[in-house]
Amino acid sequence: MAEIHLICGFIGFGKTTYAKKLEHELQAVRFTHDEIMVERYGRSPDDFARKYKIVDDFIKEETAKLVSNGKSVILDYGFWSRDVRRNYYEWALKLTDKVYFHSIVCDLDVAKQRVLKRSQENNSELFIDEDCFNALLSKYEPLVKDEGYPIISYHQN
Repeated sequence: MAEIHLICGFIGFGKTTYAKKLEHELQAVRFTHDEIMVERYGRSPDDFARKYKIVDDFIKEETAKLVSNGKSVILDYGFWSRDVRRNYYEWALKLTDKVYFHSIVCDLDVAKQRVLKRSQENNSELFIDEDCFNALLSKYEPLVKDEGYPIISYHQN
């Protein structure tokens, strides 16, 4: 039976590296939201929220098709808040009863340095400066066990 793996963690925690490894191990299809955003709209898209939703809808449609055909999917999103996690988990359970969160944990200073370096050196990534990193961090709610989901934890160095 197809599975859905929801990769949870903040920017720079190593979610995509982990998701790529999992993609290979599980022979699953990986969707990394940021990769699709950059491919379609560039590194600093105007009207970010609207374009984010367009990409999100696309990924959900493709995921539903793949899971209905027995293919496992990895969603490399971040799932930063309890509400977002709950909404995606409920949506995913409509497609398969095999839904798992993968909690990626990393030191915030390490994550910030990775993101700032990546933004300077890699033109295929969304651009995030220190002010943006700090602003987004204020919206991040780490996944905790009392949320009641099946969680696979991974600590990144």
